[in-house]
Amino acid sequence: MEILPALLIMFMALILEGFFSGSEMGVVSADRLKLRQDAAKGSRGAKLALRMLEKPEWLLSTTLVGTNISVVTNTTVATALMIDLFGPDYRWLAIVLVAPLIWIFGEVVPKSIFQQKANEITPQVIFVLRFFSLVFYPILLVFSLLTRLLTKLVGERKSNIFTLREQIISMSHLSEPGGEVDPMQGQMIRRMFRFSETPALQVVVPLIDVIGVDKSATCGDAVHIAAKSAHRNLVVFDGRIDLIVGMVHSLELLGVEPDCALESFIRPVRYVGGTKNVQSLLRELRKTDEGLAVVVDEYGTARGIVTAEDIMEEVVFDMQDEFDRDKGFTPKVQELGEQDYLVSGRIELGQLEDRLGILIRKGPYQTLAGYLLEKSHEVPPGGTVIESHGIKYQITKRTNTVIEEVRITW
Repeated sequence: MEILPALLIMFMALILEGFFSGSEMGVVSADRLKLRQDAAKGSRGAKLALRMLEKPEWLLSTTLVGTNISVVTNTTVATALMIDLFGPDYRWLAIVLVAPLIWIFGEVVPKSIFQQKANEITPQVIFVLRFFSLVFYPILLVFSLLTRLLTKLVGERKSNIFTLREQIISMSHLSEPGGEVDPMQGQMIRRMFRFSETPALQVVVPLIDVIGVDKSATCGDAVHIAAKSAHRNLVVFDGRIDLIVGMVHSLELLGVEPDCALESFIRPVRYVGGTKNVQSLLRELRKTDEGLAVVVDEYGTARGIVTAEDIMEEVVFDMQDEFDRDKGFTPKVQELGEQDYLVSGRIELGQLEDRLGILIRKGPYQTLAGYLLEKSHEVPPGGTVIESHGIKYQITKRTNTVIEEVRITW
């Protein structure tokens, strides 16, 4: 084999390998939001990149095939050249000479460059990748069919690894001091995406905190309770608070004779399971202008109620709804000092993680009070300190049945 043509082929193969491996890194690292902005401004490269990223397996298969063809070509030509120059016994020289070149100039250097300049390079190289995807079409088609077959066999759902959702969640974690995202905004972003996965039972107002009126009461009784509790809507129960039969709007009772029967003003109430998605529940409550929904368990027993304010509090957790004000409860965490906080027992574990970074293992509980009850198997006396993983939880306020306030230090 002629030395000059062989070296030229090896050089071209090395360039192509660097291009394919670097392009793969560049496309993966490119900012999708930046690409969308450029596409909106008319960038053809950005538009093509976004279109090809909709099928990432096809794009990555293109770079994989191109890289492998380049490596095989380089190694084969180098081996043939060594055999021609020094004989079959020296074919190992091809590996010794080519391997460092492939690793340094075909992988490390181009990937580093393309990653650093991903946003600028991707709209340019995407046209070349598009060309090679057409050239490699028969091979890519086989790869695609094999991938789908294997996916069906293992039963995994098809997903796009370049989802905007995952990217935004990842960006929200850049909320450390000096980061690009404000900590409070980062928390809110993460809660917004968890919002679509939150069950109604997680935002329920327990029956112990629900103010209602018996269906046998008069309109005057209902107005008095509504005024005293500052509730806009009242649940109506039949004898017991867990037997909710409907609701009344307190404004409809204004100007009505105090002695009139309440039953004629009772509106039907929506009953939902505890696993119902709060996103769809909020949509239904807004569509029908219903003030609240009753959450029931598998046996049909009411577990509590959910209002639109409770659901929105999942995202903006500093909001206070009418049920919170009645009990003087606020989901805010009060800072007493360095690593010293006073929190409500009803704070959800997700909020606790967002606000204080305290991660509590999952279990049959959703609030801090539930976790402490699980640890102690009773409602601990006031002043009791429960320690777990270096964190001290001191019961500062409680009733016979509920842990209301906890002091957390570490």
